[in-house]
Amino acid sequence: MTQLRNKAALTSVFALCCFIIFLVLIVKDVFKNLVEDQIKEHTKLKLNSEAYKNWKDPPVSAYLQFYFFNVENQLQILQGERAIVKQLGPYTYKQPRHRINVSLFENDTVSATTHTSFMFEPTMSVGDPRNDLVTTINIPLVTMLQMLRHSGMVNKVILSILFTLKRNTLFQTHTVDEWLWGYEDPILKLGHKLLPNLFPVSHFGLFYGNGTSNEEYLLNAGKNDYTKFTEIITWNGQKSLNWWASNFCNMINGTDGASFHPLIKKNEMLYVFASDICRSFYLLFEKELEVQGISAYRFVLPKEAFENDHPSNRGCCPGGICPMSGILNISICRQGAPVFVSTPHFYNGDPRLVSAIGGMKPDMETHQTFLDIEPMTGIPVRAAKRMQVNIHVEAMKYIVQTGQIRTMILPVFFLNENAVIDDKSAAKLKAALHKMKVVIYIPYIFLWIGILLCLASLILAFVAWKRIENKDFVPVILKLRKLETQSEVKKETQTDRHCCN
Repeated sequence: MTQLRNKAALTSVFALCCFIIFLVLIVKDVFKNLVEDQIKEHTKLKLNSEAYKNWKDPPVSAYLQFYFFNVENQLQILQGERAIVKQLGPYTYKQPRHRINVSLFENDTVSATTHTSFMFEPTMSVGDPRNDLVTTINIPLVTMLQMLRHSGMVNKVILSILFTLKRNTLFQTHTVDEWLWGYEDPILKLGHKLLPNLFPVSHFGLFYGNGTSNEEYLLNAGKNDYTKFTEIITWNGQKSLNWWASNFCNMINGTDGASFHPLIKKNEMLYVFASDICRSFYLLFEKELEVQGISAYRFVLPKEAFENDHPSNRGCCPGGICPMSGILNISICRQGAPVFVSTPHFYNGDPRLVSAIGGMKPDMETHQTFLDIEPMTGIPVRAAKRMQVNIHVEAMKYIVQTGQIRTMILPVFFLNENAVIDDKSAAKLKAALHKMKVVIYIPYIFLWIGILLCLASLILAFVAWKRIENKDFVPVILKLRKLETQSEVKKETQTDRHCCN
């Protein structure tokens, strides 16, 4: 009976342990859901909220670094030889961004435009952009050559007259400042004077007139669905683009890259709309890492983003003619200018692109586009958007400026738009994450305490059971020994009697 009672007590203790563990596991999910609900509540664009302030005036400034490709062998290129370029840079500009003309609407949307300024950072640059010279392709000239190729007879006559009056060379040398922010071009100046409708400006610059953007975004405020936080609804009033030949290529997907929804999962595709390359692209999870002591997920631009034979990209070729994989023809949204974008040094592109230009050295570490994001809050802690601008160049009959140049994709420059969370913002984020994790870990603490108490109870119960077993077992042994002794005495007595007889 005693053993049965002990076994029943042991079973009761074990059952109680299982119940405690089961109860804690349920509570664990309650605490986790509570934290996630708080995160979702705080990640909404509400007036004067923390999320709204950080979205309107981002506390972390981005830096824009320009690397130019100086053409080293102009005369040989005109004679049909391979182009050789030398990378110059970086020329770095701090890029504060502010949302302006902000309007919050009751239907869970918000509209805004972006004001961007550029402040030169000499400590992060290799030289003085006002004095450093770069020789590259004459972009206004090759643009007008493309216009000449595809224009009507009247425009061809006009452009031919302009080329006769102003004999520009195929390559030009300007300062970094002039290439970026603008210079007065002689052909554009004459064209603007004679035909202002055809030539609206007399200046050319890769970032000419940059500053306050005229691009208006209508975004989801994330009040009803946290996964839609800051997703683009319309861009300049458009729900989709109309440049490309497929609905997929024309889709305006994701955010503008400055913010993302919280509770990021590894299997997600993070979509970003980039108006400068005229389409959306996506990022895929690569690995876990740490930035400033903050655990983050790294998402990268996949190789197939510029693979023209990939099913999702087949509609992104103007005229249905796709170039080699690794480049995207965006002339259709750049007023006919023969502009092709790619990753820097044609990283992940067709090897023929690399071998066609001397000086190309693709490298993952310096040329990959990536986003490091804190998964619970969806806050980017480090990012680098790296894109290269190239010009499609080819010889044209009767245009002496083009000489015997071979058809090529000539790199002009690449930019590295990067940002990393500063120490102050990192400390603030780590403190917030610590509070969240403490709440999430409370059930785990109780779980381990419960498990330890259960183990201790089981050990004590087992020890007590063994002691009781031993107590029950000792009298039995003594009784057996007594019986054995009596038996031996009896035998001896019988033996003695036998001897006496």
